[in-house]
Amino acid sequence: MRNPDLYQVAEIIKTISEQEVLPRFKNLSVSDVNTKDSSEDFVTTADTETEKRLTLELTALLPESLVVGEEAAFRNPAVLNYLKEDKPVWVIDPIDGTMNFAYGRSEIGVVVALVYKGETVAGWLYNPVYRRMIMGEKGGGAWYEGRRLKVAEVKEFYQMTGSVGRRVAFKDVRLPQPAWWGSESFGYMMIVSGGAHYSAYRSKIIKPWDHAAGVLLHAEAGGYTAYVDGTGYTPSVGTTHLISAPNKDAWKYLRDNMYTKAA
Repeated sequence: MRNPDLYQVAEIIKTISEQEVLPRFKNLSVSDVNTKDSSEDFVTTADTETEKRLTLELTALLPESLVVGEEAAFRNPAVLNYLKEDKPVWVIDPIDGTMNFAYGRSEIGVVVALVYKGETVAGWLYNPVYRRMIMGEKGGGAWYEGRRLKVAEVKEFYQMTGSVGRRVAFKDVRLPQPAWWGSESFGYMMIVSGGAHYSAYRSKIIKPWDHAAGVLLHAEAGGYTAYVDGTGYTPSVGTTHLISAPNKDAWKYLRDNMYTKAA
């Protein structure tokens, strides 16, 4: 399969974000916001409309491709089986950080990954508020406005800065307090661009729309990602505890210091 043009996909993402996301940012009505599995699991009109538009335009760009979108998978979990098929699959998070979006916070993202035969082959992370796009394809590097990105250098492991999900804590008290952005894509943009050293997530399920694009772009910037058992990341519904670090030694340090069981 030949990947579509990175910039063409980027323009689709930007255009739809300008039309569906930004007009609703800090402008949602009560009827625009609902919840899914819990009172903290928000979905807005911007999520559903953005996913619909991206689904239509990306499948038109790449005939015979399939789509695994966060909202579609919530309505019908069987959609996840598309990832097992021998066809290109667009993995879409229409708004990553929906709670942030609902409260008017800027740490959000429109995320797209392209998966083929169980491997992420291209990814796009876009923050529509700041209008920042990071994109890349396997073997081609990670890019921001024509500049090739590189992960942050490590001098001392205990001095690393990080971005984490909920319920993540480390044993080494020297490690600076990591940031919690409420948006995986925002965290990945930080570590791919060298603004932080690592990310770590601990959840019941590692979902592909949260991580597929970010993990690929991080790898293209020179980083290393794996689950805490050492298994490499794949764009599927995975196990818990995913860590991304500048290199394997830094990953081992974080893995050895991360609390992985309840106290």
